[in-house]
Amino acid sequence: MSGGVKIFTPSVRLAKLLQAPGGLPVTVAVARSGERLEGLKRQCAAELEAALEQAETCAARARNGYDAVVVNELYEIVSRPIGVASVSGLDAVDTVLISLADLVDYLKGQECWDAEAIAVHLAAFRLLLRAPASDKAGAEVILAGLRKVTQRYAR
Repeated sequence: MSGGVKIFTPSVRLAKLLQAPGGLPVTVAVARSGERLEGLKRQCAAELEAALEQAETCAARARNGYDAVVVNELYEIVSRPIGVASVSGLDAVDTVLISLADLVDYLKGQECWDAEAIAVHLAAFRLLLRAPASDKAGAEVILAGLRKVTQRYAR
């Protein structure tokens, strides 16, 4: 074979668009994205509120003792919104949900029910959902207590 190798570089439309002048000013683009994030935060808060209400209703059905159906349903309810709270800047609520899901899983494995342990997690969920995100020290005290409650059932 004779001849040289030709290197062909395709032109990328996006690269040209990024280099071309025009578009929104950065301040406007940032403001619009902030507005969209606020809308997303409201949706996340509504989803978390709904999950809390569903979890409280579900847990109330098992006050008399272990019920596998209720435990499975509660696990589904509390594990579904894990990660949603972090999008809204509510990392402590996410930690509560993880702790509650772990607790429910431990209870399921031991086929027992602890209404008080569930209730304290749900109360912390409600409190931290409404607490100012700036109160990190208060949230940490609550989370430390929840870790102790959950660890009683860890094996």
